[in-house]
Amino acid sequence: MNQTTKNKSGFFEDENGNKSSTRLKTFMSAMVALIISLVDVFSSNIASSESLPLIITLLAFSAGEKSYQYFLEFKSKIS
Repeated sequence: MNQTTKNKSGFFEDENGNKSSTRLKTFMSAMVALIISLVDVFSSNIASSESLPLIITLLAFSAGEKSYQYFLEFKSKIS
């Protein structure tokens, strides 16, 4: 009986099980943007005009970093 078991990769791991700091950085920057926006909504200490550029920058970093990592992983599979 030949059994091949495929290990599930974790949340911050690639499909081979390697730890991915890029995935961690992407997740952390998205969560920080979410926290800043929630604090902005529920607190009067931060003005929306002051926090919006920071939120946009963090979300753009999250999307850009992850898409760049996906591009590199896809490119390495082709080669």
